[in-house]
Amino acid sequence: MLGLGLLFLCASAAATEKTAIRFILAALLIVIGGAGAAWAGMTYRRLGDIEPKRLADRIVEMVRLQGKFETTAAEAVSGLSAPAANVQQALEILESRREAVPEQRDDRRVYVFPNLKEAKVERRCPYCGAQFPVKQALTQCPNCGGNLELKRT
Repeated sequence: MLGLGLLFLCASAAATEKTAIRFILAALLIVIGGAGAAWAGMTYRRLGDIEPKRLADRIVEMVRLQGKFETTAAEAVSGLSAPAANVQQALEILESRREAVPEQRDDRRVYVFPNLKEAKVERRCPYCGAQFPVKQALTQCPNCGGNLELKRT
């Protein structure tokens, strides 16, 4: 449609008695072609957004923003406005990457994201077992003199 519109626009440049009709037809074809191209672009983008690999990343981001560290397939479908089959494939991708661990709870399957849970870091002496806050700039244990290590729990 866009091509025909441009063709008629070029044809309307010649000064004849049909110039006005060609110009109106060209404008109409360009508008219809532009609307069709915009619709096709939006549809193509939407299909890319619901691709399972991209949905997997969006599920992880959704769970991280919620702060719950777990989700179900139904929550992911409603949160992402995506088809259930694509969300299920995305959850299987996350399970294969070991980013989500499925657990059966009562009558529903919950996907837990252990990598998103916050880890606590503490400064600990390997010799006497004393613990110190990370905010303190200590390198040696004040109790026994051993070198302190940072441990993630």
